[in-house]
Amino acid sequence: MRSPETERPDDSFDEPITDWFDFERRPLLKSLGAGVALSLGSGLATARGDDHAVSTAPATGGSDAGGIDPQYGFAVPDVEEIPESLVPDHEVELHTEEPEDPENPDRPPFFHFDPVGIHVSAGDVVQFTSLSPDHTITAYHPAQGFQQRVPDGVPPFSSPVLTIGSAWLYEFTEPGVYDVYCGPHHVLGMSMRIVVGDLAADDLPEYADTFEGSDEPPLLAPFSKAFLEHELNATTEGNEDCEWAWLTPQEILDAPALDPATVRDRGTVPFADVLADIDRFADELPDHDEADETAPTVQIRDHAEYGEILVDSDEMTLYMFDQDTQGAAESACYDDCADAWPPLTADAAVAGDDVTADLRTFERETGETQVTANGWPLYLFARDDAPGDVRGQGSNGVWWVLGPDGTPIRSEPND
Repeated sequence: MRSPETERPDDSFDEPITDWFDFERRPLLKSLGAGVALSLGSGLATARGDDHAVSTAPATGGSDAGGIDPQYGFAVPDVEEIPESLVPDHEVELHTEEPEDPENPDRPPFFHFDPVGIHVSAGDVVQFTSLSPDHTITAYHPAQGFQQRVPDGVPPFSSPVLTIGSAWLYEFTEPGVYDVYCGPHHVLGMSMRIVVGDLAADDLPEYADTFEGSDEPPLLAPFSKAFLEHELNATTEGNEDCEWAWLTPQEILDAPALDPATVRDRGTVPFADVLADIDRFADELPDHDEADETAPTVQIRDHAEYGEILVDSDEMTLYMFDQDTQGAAESACYDDCADAWPPLTADAAVAGDDVTADLRTFERETGETQVTANGWPLYLFARDDAPGDVRGQGSNGVWWVLGPDGTPIRSEPND
């Protein structure tokens, strides 16, 4: 979990969002309508139609201190205030990425979730942590004025507007595909996809392949690039031939990397992968380090005896320790133990393909940052010499390799 002061870049959010517009603000807001005007401020976008009422009740926790309301979730102003009874299974960060390339200073800021695609099990709790101001997590739902893009029976859930360092938790109980957006930054492309459960191809909803409307007037898809440009250019001469510079929700949700089957198989899809799918931004990835692509912190290796197991970036086998407490974010292995079983340390936990375990980090007593999988601290074994070695398996009856989901494989090695 992150404190409110974590990852707050200097001078990142001092400039009002309206200053980023190169065209007149008044014609823009007039052409896009009141709903979009509000989305450029710090509140939720209003419904665009008259057929559905928009819920305006405040977002609070559930009926008791440990509950997650099915419509309003559970919000805290500081991630450190999340109750122990609500330990999340996954975390999604909410970001604002400003241009950093001096050769391309006109590139618009990116408002995005990261990961922007995530696969969870039914009943999992996801923590949404705001690392920049004025974000919401809101379902595409008729009650919010949109095409329904959540499973049938799911209420029109939404978080409150989150400040830096605050968090919102939601329990995804119904299997299916959930598309959500940030109300204040929806018009600027801030959307994401959550796939719940192991969906087969026959289980995929129609909206997974469509964004309501079309790319041709008069039935333009709301908040598609064509829609935004049409609205800008159709009503105000000052915006003639104006091209929409920002991302759009349609571009995000139509990205191949967010195909539900791809999200299900990969477990998590980072924002950079979706951005790479969008032609006009493919070469403008924010803070995109090629080393992060080629060297995940934790990946999978197929072992002849144990099947797929977790390994580090060098494909050396990883282990868990039965004397650790799952989810406690602390280690029971120090001194001589740590010499024989070095902890897997990294500044960030990056999952490789097919790693479905929830990866996190915590600070050891020695000051190092250790990686966990499914709540288990990860270790190497000093006597493993090469990739594929599993000499530590079953050692003293307490050291075990782990499967892709972070579950220990407590099976003694064959003699």
